[in-house]
Amino acid sequence: MVKQSYPPAIRPLDPSKDLWKIADLIELCFAETLDQSSREYIRQLRQVAKDPHYFWIGSSENHLYAPREGFVWEEEGKIVGNLSLFRFCTRMGIEYLIANVAVHPEFRRRGIAKLLTQRALDHIRRRGGCRAWLNVREDNQPAYLLYCKLEFVEQLRRTHWQFSPDSSPMRLKSPSPLLTGQLQIKRRSPLDWELHKRWLLSTYPPDYHWHLDFQLSCFKPGFLTWLRNFLNSTSYQHYSILLNQNLIGVATLQSTYKDYYLWMACDPRWEEEAFEGFLNTFLGQRGLKRKILLDYPASRAVQPLRAFGFTPTQTLIWMQRILSSCS
Repeated sequence: MVKQSYPPAIRPLDPSKDLWKIADLIELCFAETLDQSSREYIRQLRQVAKDPHYFWIGSSENHLYAPREGFVWEEEGKIVGNLSLFRFCTRMGIEYLIANVAVHPEFRRRGIAKLLTQRALDHIRRRGGCRAWLNVREDNQPAYLLYCKLEFVEQLRRTHWQFSPDSSPMRLKSPSPLLTGQLQIKRRSPLDWELHKRWLLSTYPPDYHWHLDFQLSCFKPGFLTWLRNFLNSTSYQHYSILLNQNLIGVATLQSTYKDYYLWMACDPRWEEEAFEGFLNTFLGQRGLKRKILLDYPASRAVQPLRAFGFTPTQTLIWMQRILSSCS
């Protein structure tokens, strides 16, 4: 294979010098679509840039941390393009996430994003990476088409939902069997684990776990799981959702010091009913002071989520390119 040459404007990221400029570039390029987590990420980049002792912030399972690898496009001392790389060791081998692809508005339509991505793919190959991942907003069609041309293949679409305590959720007004005494919400029984596990792996595919900070072992019943979660200062509350005594779903609330993360695992035949039943019970019984965040397959459970006050913050298309044989 002929080695491709790249313009001298492309150089490797220097974390000790570039992070503040990268934070400014990301903020400029995505000002109209930044959500809370994105703003927090930019804040952390600047924190690390100001004080390198904060470089340890986050982990490979949580992308709110400073990149150590990547490439920038620099002209006359000004960073006008950026691409960050994050390396992961997964069950498949070494994989990379391509992130923070940003080009200054005044320098677009010059092929900068394409060249940065090609340079990153060459880097990943040399480092022994077997797969490269990236995500693009569903409404960013030009970027999606670019990555298709670079041989990335769509794998899944995920919508990020958010419930804010300040909102006033509406109850569904249409008749529902769930509201006539046929529904029960109980603490999960260990006997429900096999179905729960099957639905979890279907809703949160293994290839996606590294991004979600999802560990199946954290959901497994048992004292050792509880002890490990307790030592990690994380609480998981599992609720079985039963309709006519039949398990149709399990809802898990992961509690952090700031928010709740909701993990839903449902029988696909009763998905909307499971959401409706759980949210009606949970939101009706608690005076929430924290947000509820949910990552869920796009176009699923939309009606009950909207009806109970959840708002979609973004839908991401996850794409993958295979670079070599995975283990």
